[in-house]
Amino acid sequence: MTTLSNMNLVKTVPFDEEDMRGWVWDHYAKSLPMSTYVVGFAVTDFAHIVSSCNSTLSSSSSLMTMSQPKFSIWARPDAINQTKYAGNIGPRILRYFEEYFGIKFPLPKQDMIGVPDHRFSAMENWGMITYRELVIFYDPDYSSDSDKRRIADVVSHELGHQWFGNLVTPAWWSDLWLKEGFASYVQYLGVNYVEPDWKMLDLFVLNEVQKVFQLDALNNSHPISIPVNHPDEINRIFDDISYSKGCSIIRMMDHFLTSKTFKQGVTNYLNKWKFNNTEQNDLWESLTQVAHQDGTLDPNLTVGQIMDTWTLQKGFPVIHVKRNYETGCVCFLQSKFSLTNETTTTEEYRWYIPISYTTPEFNSDFTLTVPQFWILPNETSVKKNLTGFLDESDWFIVNIQTTGYYRVNYDTQNWILITTQLQLEPEEIHTVNRAQLIDDVMTLSRASLLTYDLALNLTLYLPNTNEMEYLPWQSYFNNLKHLSYMLQNCPAYSNFKEYVLSQLISEYNRLGFLEREFDSVLEKSHRVHILKWACNIGHIDCIQNSVDLFANWMSNRSKKFQNIIPVNLRSIVYCTAIRNGSTEEWEFAKNKYLQVNVASEKDRILTALACSQNETILTSYLNAAVTPNTFVRKQDSRNVLQRIASSSDIGKRLTFQFLQKEWPRIRLYFGAGLSIAKVINGAIAVRLKSESDLKDIENFKMKYSGEFGFGERAVDEAIEIVRTNVHWMKNSYQTVANWLKKTRFTGTEEFVNSS
Repeated sequence: MTTLSNMNLVKTVPFDEEDMRGWVWDHYAKSLPMSTYVVGFAVTDFAHIVSSCNSTLSSSSSLMTMSQPKFSIWARPDAINQTKYAGNIGPRILRYFEEYFGIKFPLPKQDMIGVPDHRFSAMENWGMITYRELVIFYDPDYSSDSDKRRIADVVSHELGHQWFGNLVTPAWWSDLWLKEGFASYVQYLGVNYVEPDWKMLDLFVLNEVQKVFQLDALNNSHPISIPVNHPDEINRIFDDISYSKGCSIIRMMDHFLTSKTFKQGVTNYLNKWKFNNTEQNDLWESLTQVAHQDGTLDPNLTVGQIMDTWTLQKGFPVIHVKRNYETGCVCFLQSKFSLTNETTTTEEYRWYIPISYTTPEFNSDFTLTVPQFWILPNETSVKKNLTGFLDESDWFIVNIQTTGYYRVNYDTQNWILITTQLQLEPEEIHTVNRAQLIDDVMTLSRASLLTYDLALNLTLYLPNTNEMEYLPWQSYFNNLKHLSYMLQNCPAYSNFKEYVLSQLISEYNRLGFLEREFDSVLEKSHRVHILKWACNIGHIDCIQNSVDLFANWMSNRSKKFQNIIPVNLRSIVYCTAIRNGSTEEWEFAKNKYLQVNVASEKDRILTALACSQNETILTSYLNAAVTPNTFVRKQDSRNVLQRIASSSDIGKRLTFQFLQKEWPRIRLYFGAGLSIAKVINGAIAVRLKSESDLKDIENFKMKYSGEFGFGERAVDEAIEIVRTNVHWMKNSYQTVANWLKKTRFTGTEEFVNSS
């Protein structure tokens, strides 16, 4: 047996007592000052490997010498070989952060431990980080590119915590975002350093900004910095607002202050407050001091004045841009964004908003992200004369590379000019902004701030110009989910499937079903999402390929672990085969789950098992998820509920019925630690759209009021989501249905009859 703790082992002393023979005391070095929540110790029979910390950074490092911590990875002996990837990138990311922050890692060692059962994905205990096996184990024969990316994300996030959270700790949970927002931001910097081909800094907009926009548009959202007076309130704020909105506004600061100023301000903050506690005002003070010295911020403004408008109030603005095409004057107006376009008076919500922009004649390479001007909280609107930079036939785009945390709506003519440019030469617009234009135009239409005709017409550029970049397509697919949920089981759904297939068929044919040797990581990811949508809407070739590959795997039963299905395609193949199969396919996959020793493969199979359309199987699976000593481990139970609910309309219905009927049992099984946000919000509520659905979810809350623990806000958010869906069905369904009916699509004959 081996023990581990935050500090290094100093000595081991045997017990002298006769009845304690064979037992020893392990003595560890005195720890540095730290918060109690990051104290950790472990007693295991794990094996370990020692990684090197001698990675080379730039010659311009501000550090005279780097620290030399002993970097070790611990895991079950039969899985230790799966820690090599984490062991390779961990020390390199640690080194990168030392250079980025300009502060050495202060401990003599850094352990990372893969734990078989873990409530969280990981925990940043100082010098002894613990991980769920899923987010630290990598086996190239079983782990996909997305599995690898998840490992890099979590390892980088937890190492970022060694500075933000451990070296400097928020004084109270009210400012949780000071550690989680920063760790979430720098994780992208760390992964980008070790895996530059992944383009993580571009992916940030998809993974964080666009994701949290959905939650932060709700009236039941909350400010980033929020009073916390009860333990349940602590758990409630471990959500996308603290993480994704937190890191999004940090990224915004990085750009409007410039990276040089931002980094120096952060370093000063960490040095001033190391081994101590802080509030957000302490960060504002350090950043303001450097910004004024560097001249990157108006001397009459402070970072606190600006950022308090982003951290002390919920929501975010939409900037309405209206052009006078004769004079060249552009008017900018801010208002709080709402999905139903029904909000309180705009005077209640005002922000300091950094405005960056581009035209074909100015900043056309989309690199200048510092603000050209600010919209102030006391300004209803701002007018700028852009004569000389903007002709009447030019498109105009605001929010370069989506560095500002806001949406942008244009007058109809400018949207048409943007659409025309996308149809002619989309590459003239930065790929991040193409992704954001799609997200903005679709969401603004969803909120009735634009017509769906305009939004859907813009999306037609994707196949017409052979758009091949991952970001715009993924932004498009993310927005298609809402339309799919709303149209499913409605007369317009068949036309919707024809539209989607006509959009993706050229990319499906270009990429092919199987991977090519020359595919980049992002091309492989792009193929996965193209195939997922093709199979889900019933494309015959996609379904047949999946079913055939799965059948071939089943025919090799004598070879226990041999799997001929390409790793990156397994999630699609497994799900499609089980959805279109019988009990035999489901039981085969379940048995493979029980046999395999790779966490990512086990997780993939658990997800695929939720794809069945057999109500008896799904009901049994739901029960297994909340019953002790079944094949579903307790740490995976919530994910199983979520995946069944999100797999299909059948899964949604059965899961919601299960929650309504079995809530006392579910509550008893999980105790106060159950977070149902991803189940009831991300999987169930997003699919509910009728008045009866709304009544059911309101009754669910009323029946079990006070029994949701820190999931109470999630239920309120779910009710609001269903209300917005009911509103959409009344106000937008027919418009979309009419557009789908009148717009003709080709190449849509390859369908099977699937709902």
